[in-house]
Amino acid sequence: MPKQIIDLKGIMGDSSDNIPGVAGIGEKGATKLLVQYGSLENVYENIDQIKGKQKEKLLNDKENAFMSKELATIYTSMDFPFTIQDCKFDGYDEKVNDFYQKYEMRSLISKTTMTSKSYQIKTICSFKGYDSKDLLLMPVNSKEAYLNQKLYGFMFFNNEEVLYLKVEDALEDSYFKNMLKHETSLRTWDAKEMMHLLQRYGFYVPSFKEDLHLAAFLLHSQATDTDSLISSLGIELPETIHDLLKKAKTVEACHIDRLLPVTCAWTWQLSIRQDNIFDELKKDNLLDLYENIEKPLVRILFEMENQGIHIDENVLDEIGAKTDTILESLTQQIHEMAHMVFNINSPKQLAGVLYDELNLKGGGKKRSTSAEVLEKLKGSHPIIDVLLDYRKYSKIKSTYIEGLKKHIQQDSKIHTCFNQAMTQTGRLSSSDPNLQNISVRDEQGREIRKAFVAQKGYKLLSADYSQIELRMLAHMANETHMIEAFKEGADIHNRTASHIFHVSQEDVTPDMRRVAKTVNFGIVYGQTEFGLSQQLKISRKEAGEFMETYFASYPNIHQFMNQLIDFCKENGYVETMFHRRRMIPEINDKNFMTREFGKRAAMNAPIQGSAADLIKIAMIRVDQAMKEKNVKSKMLLQIHDELIFLVPDDELEVMQALVKEAMEQAMELKVPLKASINFGQSWYEAK
Repeated sequence: MPKQIIDLKGIMGDSSDNIPGVAGIGEKGATKLLVQYGSLENVYENIDQIKGKQKEKLLNDKENAFMSKELATIYTSMDFPFTIQDCKFDGYDEKVNDFYQKYEMRSLISKTTMTSKSYQIKTICSFKGYDSKDLLLMPVNSKEAYLNQKLYGFMFFNNEEVLYLKVEDALEDSYFKNMLKHETSLRTWDAKEMMHLLQRYGFYVPSFKEDLHLAAFLLHSQATDTDSLISSLGIELPETIHDLLKKAKTVEACHIDRLLPVTCAWTWQLSIRQDNIFDELKKDNLLDLYENIEKPLVRILFEMENQGIHIDENVLDEIGAKTDTILESLTQQIHEMAHMVFNINSPKQLAGVLYDELNLKGGGKKRSTSAEVLEKLKGSHPIIDVLLDYRKYSKIKSTYIEGLKKHIQQDSKIHTCFNQAMTQTGRLSSSDPNLQNISVRDEQGREIRKAFVAQKGYKLLSADYSQIELRMLAHMANETHMIEAFKEGADIHNRTASHIFHVSQEDVTPDMRRVAKTVNFGIVYGQTEFGLSQQLKISRKEAGEFMETYFASYPNIHQFMNQLIDFCKENGYVETMFHRRRMIPEINDKNFMTREFGKRAAMNAPIQGSAADLIKIAMIRVDQAMKEKNVKSKMLLQIHDELIFLVPDDELEVMQALVKEAMEQAMELKVPLKASINFGQSWYEAK
């Protein structure tokens, strides 16, 4: 019954309203009690009828239960010096913006102006008479992969009006074309996207003074997409970008009539918010990161996307044919082991085979057939290993072979899109297609790289940072033993193995080194005893002993990790060396598992994020050096800690020296930076 809601919350609590309730009794248990006894008071009047742990929990938290019921109760009998009619909302008063600004109520800023203004679009035929100084220029374009976007026109804000210039008029307008050349004044939301649109439609392509998308993301890196980022700025659109596409059956159906009011509201509100964005960047010490790393990278990524990388489709076909043969063989083996023919790709049918026909245990109530569950089932039946192989080759076929082929353009190249505003750690990601997930852990995954090729007279050059995150950890933690090892050029995994196994470096075996390597990188990712034990397939006690010895050998790392956790608990975020923030609210969550995730993220984000900032700085340094040398070579890809270049044969010697020097001198650390350089006719040969 509705009136029992307060009794229900008194027992089960409500974490969203900080109502504690009775610890250990959830919704199911609380509901049963109220069905039987009717109210919280009756539950305690009949407490002797309740047995076992539930009675104990109720008695221990009796005070909390009644306090929680009171917290959940809405009092309706109070006297107020006003009537309900006096509370009628007549719209926002713009004067309240001063209050919002003072107390940093960022999500509420602009709502007043948004509701009090009706967005009128004024269509113009020329830019004549308008000022380009600090102009926010927004494209009106279809929302799809950047290679396929259609440009309808441009919007900008001027004297309380949003002006719209159609693309066909802009192409004929000398004033608009001249305005684009004032690139030190221009601002936009997504500079790289705008640059692609301008180039494809034949306009001059400026380097924009400001990219508000990147600036906003540095402030709100927890935003998961454009809509949530816009919302974080306090901007409300008549329709979200997601809804624009969701309601349209096709991208083409997302018509100009729907795009115009959305882009108009976006342009208007962003125009009045843009100065606040840069004020906040300065306040949060993020301006240097924006100005010297993120912004200069935009044109570099634009040029890389334009250049693309050649794909030999014949190689993909050959790998595809081999993969099909292997999949046919694996399918036959699985069917023979199961003593029946079934759809291996159907989770329901596979669960029936594993848990009913073969009587395996470990799928849980949901009878899961996930990769994680199959890994745990290894050794219980020969079919499991074959299933895991089948899934590996299925992924190679669907993701890498078929997935790559559909992105090959008419120039026989793939033009991936690099995303700067996607990951909280600052790492670049790529999409359409995602090249970051091409496996390097097994030969089958690495074979895909044979399809990435250089044309005749050129080579692909690969430059890869060596152990960059461990070097970053040694520097940030000021861990003298690890710093010394890197300065001496020692094998860091061998040295760690000698510590944790208590043997000399000469007596370290390959297996010992493998364990030490896992521990080294596990520490970077904030791995727990349990996580390490799972990865190494050892007991938690052994894993704990390894970690204890590790921290005894590298005491400053242990201290550094604890400092990161303490800082995050107090501030709700951690920072990279360049003050990039990752918000981690999970670290103070009541749920243990969520809290542990927060701790791992707090330990890893500053290291991984600083390494991500470093590779971006290296890209900028390499690009500058290439322009100074006036080489014909092109930067093509950035994959994690690796850069790929297309290099004419006669520039190989120059480029090897240029890239190595720029990468190794990109940042001054307490440890030396090392970049390994290789080249070949394909990406596979260059590794």
